[in-house]
Amino acid sequence: MTTQTTNQDANGRTRLWYDCERKEAVSEAILAATSDHKDCAVTVLPPLSKAVDVDALNSLFGTDRPAAPSLSSGTIEFEYADVVVTVSTVGTIEVENLDRLESSAN
Repeated sequence: MTTQTTNQDANGRTRLWYDCERKEAVSEAILAATSDHKDCAVTVLPPLSKAVDVDALNSLFGTDRPAAPSLSSGTIEFEYADVVVTVSTVGTIEVENLDRLESSAN
């Protein structure tokens, strides 16, 4: 990934800023953000394809192919590996523990 900064806020949410002109697919950035959040290697995470259509995600948010379609604005949110992932066209990926979100809803 070209430019990447990751931090965790006071609410336990990990946010990754990625370069919209990146050389790798957004799915790779999601895996990196999730592994940072869970403090584990990417290789121990389940396949991302079990949670979301990876090809569609990469098409919507851009890939390494210059002609790939992409959204001009928008977000997508989905559950993956006991976290909630939110991807935005402004260049952020947020990862938050699913159990924390569920307990705050009660």
